[in-house]
Amino acid sequence: MTAMARTETTTGLRRNAIGLREVTFQSITDMAPGAAIAASIPAGVAFAGGSLPLSVVFALIACLFCAWSIGQLAREMPAAGSLATYAARGIHPSVGFLVAWAYVLCGWLIPPLVLLQLGFTTDGTLHSEFHGYTANLWWVWSILGALIVLAAGYYGIRTSARLGTILGVFEIGVFLVLAIFLVVHAGSNNTLSVFTTKYTTPGFHGISGVIAGSVFTILAFGGFEGAAPLAEETRDPRRNIQRAVLLSTLLIGAL
Repeated sequence: MTAMARTETTTGLRRNAIGLREVTFQSITDMAPGAAIAASIPAGVAFAGGSLPLSVVFALIACLFCAWSIGQLAREMPAAGSLATYAARGIHPSVGFLVAWAYVLCGWLIPPLVLLQLGFTTDGTLHSEFHGYTANLWWVWSILGALIVLAAGYYGIRTSARLGTILGVFEIGVFLVLAIFLVVHAGSNNTLSVFTTKYTTPGFHGISGVIAGSVFTILAFGGFEGAAPLAEETRDPRRNIQRAVLLSTLLIGAL
């Protein structure tokens, strides 16, 4: 009986393994701010035009309402099942079952996409900078990325959370420096009027263009709930998960 208990303890989730910083960056890395700045936010330009910053504000407010709700649920039900647990206990177990499987099936689509993007981007960048570099080795970088993720998961939540923190800080730092450079370069052309409806595109005048643009900019915040599944491995989860979800949303909104 003692041996069985010891085995169960060592193979279960590691309690109190990480804190607020790690779970906050879990949400931030799930939000993928670099990809959002490069891909989802620019898609809103077709509707919001130069008023795109206002669309981001709209999206931020909407996501803060969602983040607050998830934070409240995480405070009451700090479970690794996160959204599935909330649905199962709040609505019906069958709904929780569907949410859990939907979450898993969506999760299967993300790693291949990210790893392929890693391979193609790294390979293309190296080829453009070093002309002697062969431009068909994208698969090497994809496999290397997969191995790094596998190693981080194998060594446990602390290792993977620390790696996520390091990579998250680097990602934010790169785009923050770029943003500061662009703002300084614009000089006197910087204006707060981009937070009005003045610059929406001709086909989407006024507030309609801003709202249409926010449909795309809201994708920049998707993933803020990423801290919730770590509740059973987080110190003081009823407090820290709620703070992490809200803090990550605010930080990426500011970025």
